Amino acid sequence: MKTVFLLRSSARSIQPRLLPVAVALLAVVMPQWAQAQATLEKIKSRGQINVGYRALAAPFSYHQTPEKPMGYSIEFCKPMIERLRQAAGNKNLPVRYIATEVDARVRLLSEGSVDLLCENVTDTPERRARMEFSTPIFVDAIQVAVRNKDMISTLEQLKGKSIVGIDGSTAAPALERYAQSHSLKWQHAKAVNPDAALGQLQLGWAAGYARDGVMLAAQLASLPDAGNYTILPERLSVETIAIGYRKGDAAMGELVNAAIKESMRSGAAQGWYEQWFLKPAKPGGKPLFAAMPPEMKTLFDTAKAN
Repeated sequence: MKTVFLLRSSARSIQPRLLPVAVALLAVVMPQWAQAQATLEKIKSRGQINVGYRALAAPFSYHQTPEKPMGYSIEFCKPMIERLRQAAGNKNLPVRYIATEVDARVRLLSEGSVDLLCENVTDTPERRARMEFSTPIFVDAIQVAVRNKDMISTLEQLKGKSIVGIDGSTAAPALERYAQSHSLKWQHAKAVNPDAALGQLQLGWAAGYARDGVMLAAQLASLPDAGNYTILPERLSVETIAIGYRKGDAAMGELVNAAIKESMRSGAAQGWYEQWFLKPAKPGGKPLFAAMPPEMKTLFDTAKAN
């Protein structure tokens, strides 16, 4: 009996010290959806839908006034907002648009400060560890812009030179993978936002500026001296753009994907595509594309067939 008493006493003395370990282990094995409040419930308790977007990501998202962002990704999110209002039982539920930065958007989504990311979010395995992605709404590629006066026409000519990308974007890993596969070496520079990255190229501090091709084209098109720059034809990587939502929220995923599918089936998405990519962004300007790329045609055709 004495031995049994000692064992039980020892177990009681150890238990408080093991409690933090047990809690940590429980957090690891619990499904992630069980650790966080579902997005719809959070929206109901908050009394507001929070939509994250980037202010300098035209034509996917940008604003003239913070209260009213616009762009291709914003168009896709409008039907999602209406479905969220319907699910919450409040057709007048207010929406707050929150401008985000590349290095903060995943954190804002994970902690529940925003409910949707409606911008140019690239679906990557690394990001999937922290957030969920909708079915694709666009397919792009990382490309590099150069100054015409530098007489650079291929990525090979950038060997040993500096290429700038936006910190936290997919440009840096795309540059690294391409360099390794093509036996190239170049210097990587980082900028806090698109304007800073473009500034490095304009001043000649960087010989190239890497970004998603469409947004690179849109950014250069806004310059008064746009003709002084060229986007090199080589594609460093394929970028699948999607709508982001909270990790493990299956119900939110069903709502988001249903809205995307319906937009593509109805032809609404086709209209948004033509508006943002096939028409000039400003009077006298040039459209970003002359025709729909094959990857985008496949996206729309697949949605209509299923």
